[in-house]
Amino acid sequence: MQTRTVALLLLATAIAAAGHSRATAQAGASGMAFLKLGVTARSNAMADAMTAHATGSAATVANPAGLAAPPPALRRSELQFMHREWIQDSRIQFIGAGLQLGEADALGFAFSTAGVSDIEIRNRPGTPEATFDSRSMALSGSYARQLDPTLRVGVTLKLLYEKILIDDATGWGLDLGAQFVTPWEGIRAGALLANLGSMSALRNESSTLPASFRGGLAYDGRLAAIESEFTLAGDAVYFFPSATATTALGGELRIMEYVAARAGYQFGSTARGFSAGLGLRYGFVGFDYAYAPLSEDLGQTHTLSLVVGL
Repeated sequence: MQTRTVALLLLATAIAAAGHSRATAQAGASGMAFLKLGVTARSNAMADAMTAHATGSAATVANPAGLAAPPPALRRSELQFMHREWIQDSRIQFIGAGLQLGEADALGFAFSTAGVSDIEIRNRPGTPEATFDSRSMALSGSYARQLDPTLRVGVTLKLLYEKILIDDATGWGLDLGAQFVTPWEGIRAGALLANLGSMSALRNESSTLPASFRGGLAYDGRLAAIESEFTLAGDAVYFFPSATATTALGGELRIMEYVAARAGYQFGSTARGFSAGLGLRYGFVGFDYAYAPLSEDLGQTHTLSLVVGL
C-alpha cells in the first residue's frame, strides 16, 4: 500500500509541474506533432484509447507502465513494426521492443520517424525551383516496474530531432505513466503524463512539445457463447500548450484468439473521428490494420503493424 501511495503522489506532483510549465511558457504552437499519435494499428483502430490497457512494445508510447504487465505464456519479449500513410503524403514509421526482466521489471526501446518528401520550393508561379524533405524523429528508452499485484508504473526518456530544409533542432522528452487494477472485476485504470521536455530553436523559433495528460479506463469481458473476449476503453486527453481536450472511445472483439475486430471514435478532434481495423494472430506472429478517414478534406489514413512475440 505504501509503494502505491508514493507512486501516485509522484505522478500527481508531475502533473502539477506540467501545468505550471504551461502557464509560464511562451505562447506558440507545439512542434513534433506526431508525438500526439498512437504508434500501432491496434491503437489507431481504437481511436488511441490505450492508456489503461496498453502492453508490450506498444506501451513504449501509449503508457510505459504497461511494459510490466504479465506477458502471455512463453512470450517475455515482443517486437513491433508499424507503417502509416498519414496526412498529405506524410508517412510515419515505428519500431518498438518490450522485454520482461524477472517477475517485476521490464525495459522498452522505440524509434519513430515522421516525414514528408519532395516538398516544392517556389518563389513564383510555375515550375518549382527545388524540393526538400521534412523529418522528425524520436529515439526512446523505457523502464517499468510492477510495484504490487494491482499497480505498475513506468517512465520513458526520448531524444528528439527535427529537420526542415537546412534547419534542424534537437531536444528531449519525458513520459510518466501508471496502470492500476481496480477493485471492480475486469476494470483497469491508467494515467499518462506525456511529452514533458523542450526543443532547441529551429532557426529563430523554438517549438513547444505537445505535452499532455491522459486518463483512461478499460473493461475486459468474455462472450462464452462465441468463445470470444472483448475490451472496451475510454481516454480523456488534455493538451497543455493549446489548452484543448479530446475524448477517445474504442472497442475490440477477439474471436477465438485468432481474429480481432476493432473500432473507435475521437470526440473533440478537428481532424479525426471514426476509425476501425482488424487483427490476425497465429502463434507468436500478429498482423494489424487500421483505417481512419480524416475531416476537412485531409484524406484518409492506413496503418499496418507486424507484431512478433519472442
